[in-house]
Amino acid sequence: MADAPEIPEANDPFEKRVAVTIAILAVVLAVVGNKGDNAKTDAIIKTNEASNKWGHYQAKGIKGAIASAQAELLTSLAPSPAAAGDIAKTVERLKVEVDRYQAEQEPIKKIAETAMEDADRGSKINDRCDQGSLALQIAIVIASVSILARSRAFWIGSIVLGLVGIVVGVMAFLI
Repeated sequence: MADAPEIPEANDPFEKRVAVTIAILAVVLAVVGNKGDNAKTDAIIKTNEASNKWGHYQAKGIKGAIASAQAELLTSLAPSPAAAGDIAKTVERLKVEVDRYQAEQEPIKKIAETAMEDADRGSKINDRCDQGSLALQIAIVIASVSILARSRAFWIGSIVLGLVGIVVGVMAFLI
């Protein structure tokens, strides 16, 4: 079996500081990325829930429209006096159904609107996390380049960009 390659140690204090910076940025990147993934999943679930509720809302509206049309049709047929009583009862029952369907629509509409707002919020959180993750990823690459280039300017630039990514990522937790 081949021997595993040796991993070089950072003996230079500069390399150690950059390595710690990279590790910190990677941990924050993992947290921000996880928050974004969770928010995206929640947004998808809430979007599906809203879609289902809007379908339910429309079904109630359609049933109400059918009952209303049926009541109007029965009323306009001008039945014989003997059947008028039965038709009047049916029309009254249909009007009650129409009112019930309309009343049932309101809570469904509120649930659908709330789910849409939650999905919007999750989408905004995910977008913010994506922006923070991008800044953190670039900061990690720049920090790695600072080791190769032995450039303090690159390292400081990576810290600044990392801080920007951290601030943007933290802002996602506040949405």
